[in-house]
Amino acid sequence: MATSSDTVRPRWRTPALALALTAYFIYFCWPSLGTHFASDDMPNIAKAWSLPLWQVIFGPFLPWMPFYRPLPNWLLLPVFNAFGFNPVPLRVAMLLFVLANVFLIYALARRLGGGEWASWIAALVACYHVGVNNLYYNTAFVYDVLCCFFYLAALLYYVRVRQSGRVLNWRQAAAFIGLSLFSLESKEMAVTLPVMILFYEWLYHPPASWRPRAVASWALRQGRCVLAGICLNLLFLWGNVWGSGVIHNPAYIPEFSMARVWAFQIQSLGDLFEKWAYFDHQRVAILWVLMFYLAWRRPRPVLRFAFLLLLVSPLPIEFLIGRAQGCFYIPMVAWALFVSTVFVDLAGAVAAFLSEEPVIRHIPRAWMAAALIAVGLVLWVRQNAQLKKDNVDPITADCWPKTWSGIQQLKLLNPHVRPNSAIVFLDDPLGNYDMVFIAQLWFRDHTLSISVNHPPLPPQEIAKADYLFDYRDGHFVQVR
Repeated sequence: MATSSDTVRPRWRTPALALALTAYFIYFCWPSLGTHFASDDMPNIAKAWSLPLWQVIFGPFLPWMPFYRPLPNWLLLPVFNAFGFNPVPLRVAMLLFVLANVFLIYALARRLGGGEWASWIAALVACYHVGVNNLYYNTAFVYDVLCCFFYLAALLYYVRVRQSGRVLNWRQAAAFIGLSLFSLESKEMAVTLPVMILFYEWLYHPPASWRPRAVASWALRQGRCVLAGICLNLLFLWGNVWGSGVIHNPAYIPEFSMARVWAFQIQSLGDLFEKWAYFDHQRVAILWVLMFYLAWRRPRPVLRFAFLLLLVSPLPIEFLIGRAQGCFYIPMVAWALFVSTVFVDLAGAVAAFLSEEPVIRHIPRAWMAAALIAVGLVLWVRQNAQLKKDNVDPITADCWPKTWSGIQQLKLLNPHVRPNSAIVFLDDPLGNYDMVFIAQLWFRDHTLSISVNHPPLPPQEIAKADYLFDYRDGHFVQVR
């Protein structure tokens, strides 16, 4: 859906804005290359390393199997095998996907009718958003990054085909389902994708009639991807929720209560609005009513789609405790699309009002709108930069020091062991089971039995160990 301002534009503008967006992204995200491995990185990589090769390769194609988020293993394992305990290559690989998401957001916003400037602004917001800051420096959020990448790619692919006036044929439907599968196998947030395709059809290509026969005909033709996506979700839920036993994990047990809903809304909106800590029940309700009014006051499908995406996409985590920041990546995309569209509309309305003032009415309305947009963007960038300086940079200066210390001290000792050995760490800087994962990745030998003395092991087990390591005065030493 092109606007009048989109029909004629210099050819240089798009590549120039893309280059500026990339430079902006690099400016904000470059410091994150200096962060260490996250506390969850070693367990994630070690669990992938311990899998049979066939499961690593084919796991993402088997949604009915109880494999935990198998697709990111395609990124984690090759990078770690090539570069070992150097976190920079893995950070670069992850940030490249984040940058790719920025341009997917722009392309999707244009396809949905957001207009050129609103689409660029939505992409700018996604370049660096303080409210989801750990997404940019914590490699453990690789699951969210890849889920969002394939989620957006699936949406964009579907919308592009439908806007050509065609229904997806079976080959195109298979490609869409493949992208949906990869999103699902990255993180569970993707179960909302069929719902968003249904909303897209309702907003942009509604059935000619709502009679049962017409709806049934629509479901078998235009709605085939929705039905296929639902079937894929059922297979996934069977294997990855009930089949894997994750539903019994305390971290994944939902709490269905209004208290949980209010707590989630206060947390998520506080993050999406860049750490504004003044949300309460009343303000949350007022904000949702205001957004609903803005979305439905005029026939603007892009605002309605963004509103519904913001409402629906967090549902897989809304009733789980402790979800924040980077977990809101897909909702942040919806928020960016909604706010940027409203912002550009508001700038145009204010410019139209000012153009009637005698003193400045000789200034072209488009120039005034552009000036207002520029002022808003400058304020946004300054706010982002200040919040990053105050709240993010001090945290990322020395992230997860115990994990990093364990890795560095093991490098200094540089131990070597025989295959089929039993190894015990009497003490370590982490003081938990994560030291086992670090040791597994250091030795990379499936025949080894590695244990930590947390809680204390029986003396006979320590006596039977072939190798004993201890942590003394800040250094590992080999006792036996």
